[in-house]
Amino acid sequence: MDDKIEELIPDQSAIDDEEPWCRICHDFTDYRRKWDTFNRADQDGGSYSEIIEVPHCINCDHSMLLISTSRKLVWSVNFLALLTWVVGLLCVIILFEFTFGSCIGLLIHGSICYLLSRLPKKSRLTLTSWKKEKKENAVRELLQKV
Repeated sequence: MDDKIEELIPDQSAIDDEEPWCRICHDFTDYRRKWDTFNRADQDGGSYSEIIEVPHCINCDHSMLLISTSRKLVWSVNFLALLTWVVGLLCVIILFEFTFGSCIGLLIHGSICYLLSRLPKKSRLTLTSWKKEKKENAVRELLQKV
């Protein structure tokens, strides 16, 4: 008998990192890596420059974002806004009576929570363009099969 040993761990070179998405070109286009710096505070009360890598699309020269990072950011901000609104609602229900003033305060609080959920604009636009392109590709593939 010829015993062969099979690798249960897949080849690490086959696993690709997620490519950044260009929301202007609506594709995983080629990109150029640009480096950017911003100041951060250190433990001694001073500051230091942190260098980050920002991918830029070669075709349109706009910054590109990772889909997973955008999704995590949008979901976490939406969860934070919803949690804040629920805490405000519970405060009105438990601590105060429903009066005209408390309802107006809750309405203002709700609008602030809504505006908070709209803050990651670039990530939301990137996710929207990615979902739209994914849907269009699915329709194209369906039409090609028919």
